[in-house]
Amino acid sequence: MGTDSGDLRGSVPTPALVVDVAAAGRNHATALSLLGDDQWLRPHFKAHKTTALAAMQGGERVRGICCQTSAEALVLAKAGFDDIMVTNQIVDAFALDELAAAARLATVSALVDDAAHVGLLEQAARKAGRGIGALIEIELGMNRCGVDPDGQGLIELAAMIRRSPELTLDGIQAYDGHVAGVADPRDRRSRAEVSAATTRRAADRLLDAGHEVRIVAGCSTAHMPFVAELGVWTDIQAGSYLLMDGAYGSYGDLPFGPALWLEATVIHASAGRFVLDGGLKHLAVDRGPPQWAGDMNAVTRLSDEHCVVAAPASGLSVGHRTRLLPRHVDPTVNLHQALWLVHAEEVKPVAVDGRRIAFG
Repeated sequence: MGTDSGDLRGSVPTPALVVDVAAAGRNHATALSLLGDDQWLRPHFKAHKTTALAAMQGGERVRGICCQTSAEALVLAKAGFDDIMVTNQIVDAFALDELAAAARLATVSALVDDAAHVGLLEQAARKAGRGIGALIEIELGMNRCGVDPDGQGLIELAAMIRRSPELTLDGIQAYDGHVAGVADPRDRRSRAEVSAATTRRAADRLLDAGHEVRIVAGCSTAHMPFVAELGVWTDIQAGSYLLMDGAYGSYGDLPFGPALWLEATVIHASAGRFVLDGGLKHLAVDRGPPQWAGDMNAVTRLSDEHCVVAAPASGLSVGHRTRLLPRHVDPTVNLHQALWLVHAEEVKPVAVDGRRIAFG
């Protein structure tokens, strides 16, 4: 990221999230090239929550899309997307109504790990007047949701879904987010291989019990360098790869470049530091402060509307523009109503429309 963004002066009001469309396109092409046989990319909408970007994530090796909430599913369905997988358990009454509304417009699936989820999905399907797909989530070590991959509950849930006239057993969800957070490539791959073996065992148990396993969904951007060799997953739910962020960028082995930055203006400059007009209301800091000019330690303080950068020889003065690279894309985008797309000489805003409350 450069230190001066004067080329966007007058085009983008700061602070603003800017997307390099060409760089995002290269990232998407790279992700598709890393897939193995019988693997598809199922881009994760939660990473950017923007249908204009989701529309760029197509191709022969893409199968549908996934998202994290019922509201996102409804936004996608209304925008004309089909084969929408909600990678979560849907329980809240409003959320179930949104899921039903989405199912009226598109093919929709969601996760279960309890008999209660099956009953709730059946209710949503009846309200939609259309079937809903179900994937059984298995627990791979995140200690979040999911059934024991070696327990009887896996087989019992599959049988329950198969008996339902409203639901279709699509397969299993096997997401090991704790592995995605491992920066060391060798350690990450070793842990991913353990997850793959567990996932394969769960799939085999379902097959041995007479159930079809059409989809094995999971993985992340961090799995992409070796996802083809892992093999067991069919639908790769990578999201951050498209725009990238400082956290993943520090891993060293991920073949994706940054395509998103916060455009900000210098509002104060003094010896050894300057202050920008973007802060905690514009940048998520759950994985650390943003980078400036490739320096992960330059940003010394953020408050609601200010970012203090230590830069003895920056050459920036009041009115100059500069770029900050977010450490975590997903929650950063969620703070903004719009993204500014830059492609060749064109600059245009698009709504982060996945943020809105859908409610049917």
